[in-house]
Amino acid sequence: MWKLTVAANPHNQIEVCLGAESRVGECYYLGLSDTARTDTESISAENPGTLCGEIAVQSGLQQLLRGWLQQLLRLSDGGQVFLPFDFSDEYTRWVSVRREGTEVELVFGWAPVEGWAICLQDFSDVAYGLTGFSPDEPFFSQRVYLPRLICEVRRAMIG
Repeated sequence: MWKLTVAANPHNQIEVCLGAESRVGECYYLGLSDTARTDTESISAENPGTLCGEIAVQSGLQQLLRGWLQQLLRLSDGGQVFLPFDFSDEYTRWVSVRREGTEVELVFGWAPVEGWAICLQDFSDVAYGLTGFSPDEPFFSQRVYLPRLICEVRRAMIG
């Protein structure tokens, strides 16, 4: 059964697994978003043994997944959207999602957009207008039932 997992690991990296394919990237910028920093205060009180940086990254990860869900829900037939996940200083990594009917084609890749330039609150402009996307090599694509992908993103949001 096809499955999506998205999680922050102890090395301050984000791990994204799409079926049999997985990638690891930097998630430092997830903890720097305005919402992540605000959420840190309320979450810290609930989890006193957790480091604030870990909480901020987890909050940023939730915000990122909410953004993924929003983009997938508005993806029209024949359309393409790019979902960011690796926020490095000089580039970002993305999942290309191209819709064909009730299925989507998923491809990992990267683009020369700095991680700090992506706004987690609303990355729709970049997600629909990304230029310079290069698929990973060797090229590997997966076809998935769109409602399944949406369900998996919602499941990842719950943890």
